[in-house]
Amino acid sequence: MYQSTIRTGTGLRKWLILVASVVTLAALQPVSAAEKQLELGEGTIVMPLPDSWKQVAPRSRIIEYEFMAPADAKQDDATARITIMRAGGSIRANIERWYSQFTQPDGSSTKERAKVEEFKVADMPVHWVEISGTFKESMGGGPFAPGRTVERPGYKMIGVILETNNQGTYFFKVTGPEKTVDSLSEEFKRSLKAIEVNP
Repeated sequence: MYQSTIRTGTGLRKWLILVASVVTLAALQPVSAAEKQLELGEGTIVMPLPDSWKQVAPRSRIIEYEFMAPADAKQDDATARITIMRAGGSIRANIERWYSQFTQPDGSSTKERAKVEEFKVADMPVHWVEISGTFKESMGGGPFAPGRTVERPGYKMIGVILETNNQGTYFFKVTGPEKTVDSLSEEFKRSLKAIEVNP
């Protein structure tokens, strides 16, 4: 009886591990805009996910969603990091902070070289900011104890601020090698413009 119980318990543990592995792998598979949507603001704001985004575990607790792209990238391919979070602060202050995260090889002004576009989706203001140059990426640390900074030349960020009507302000950031980020830009903007608001 004792040996039978041990075998049953071991089998159950193996089965649970298998189920957990399948669930984890399924959650990290590339998602299709036709199959899955991103829900923000307790489900009141819905955005179709770009086909090129693959969901991954957020590196920080303050990030609500994190993705990498392109979803079909091989091991040595360049990829971009995509983060989505709700936060505060003025629009101007946040954009200025993004500028400060980049320097230019020729010493020119990052702010003057940045591209800023404003439009509306579902009657909500959107601020679209494109910044390129040498990205000063903060590695590790936290909001009050920043980690070390790694400089990444030839990088680009698309920063988007979505001002919702009653669900706060959402921040989207697509950061990576410039060519990679450029290749994701059009699809990302299409998804943004397809946002719908549920009552």
